[in-house]
Amino acid sequence: MDRRKFIKNTGKASIMMTLPLQIPTVDFLEGNVLKIGVVADVHQDIIHDAYARLRFFMDDMKERKPDFIIQLGDFALPRKQNQPFLDIWNEFDGPAYHVLGNHDMRDLGFTREQTMKWWQMQSRYYSFDKEGFHFIVLDGNDKNPAPWSGYDRYIGNEQKKWLSNDLANTYKPTIVFIHQSLENEEGIANNADIRTILEKEKLQNGKTKVIACLSGHHHTDYMKVINDIPYIQINSMSYRWVGSKYSRERFAPHIESAYPTVSSTCPYRDPLYTVITLDPEKNNLHIEGCTTAYISPSPVEIGYPSGDKMSPTITERSVNFEA
Repeated sequence: MDRRKFIKNTGKASIMMTLPLQIPTVDFLEGNVLKIGVVADVHQDIIHDAYARLRFFMDDMKERKPDFIIQLGDFALPRKQNQPFLDIWNEFDGPAYHVLGNHDMRDLGFTREQTMKWWQMQSRYYSFDKEGFHFIVLDGNDKNPAPWSGYDRYIGNEQKKWLSNDLANTYKPTIVFIHQSLENEEGIANNADIRTILEKEKLQNGKTKVIACLSGHHHTDYMKVINDIPYIQINSMSYRWVGSKYSRERFAPHIESAYPTVSSTCPYRDPLYTVITLDPEKNNLHIEGCTTAYISPSPVEIGYPSGDKMSPTITERSVNFEA
């Protein structure tokens, strides 16, 4: 691609692309193959160059013309200074869907309703059909039962009932999008209850109706299969959080001042995102790989625990399903 003029020099550290970003080029297939542009955890309010990262993604999507794009939460707070960022997203000539993340509400006193209005979301959880597939978007930010502290990460009874009914009323293979993961205790607190709902509904061939569940939130590159359903975490477009104990200043003083928590991250040099291909003839879900490097110092270089297990990568994956 000719769009490698990515991000301007930022003073202390440059995130110009000195190495090519590894995004495979996949030819469009004939038939009702479905392509989806996916990005997670851009964090416009934390990372200093989110505009450039999202612009890079959107320019690629304009070239490749997927059937729709979706962001998996922790996108941008609904404040006036972020309107140009949202405008970039809204340039896409096709359906562009949102998933609510925990940082998209409550941070800086904003509410879920304010964010939904700004994003023009009609409902905080919803579903839609495309080609021969059904897609479900969940809101993992319901209030946790007391006692609880920190960000809410729960799916309440009303949403659970809706999810059960929605799955029961479709005959199509289904993909679930949610911000927080459903496969571990650091994600949705009642994750086992939600997995039970997802596992219950079957296709006519007896196979699980849900063929995959995609999430963000954890800024990791990961897949775990539980009872035949792959739970796939899509890495952040922007960084890995390491906290104030391991903070390092990497950028010019004016950047560090304007984005005071960026020093608590290990930023990725280039934006991470993926394109998912759903091929009903081959019964295959394919996730394109994308890899970059850290803006030094990396988690290993700052001595972050388990830093060697972190990676600025979205792994190429291929998942077969029977529909």
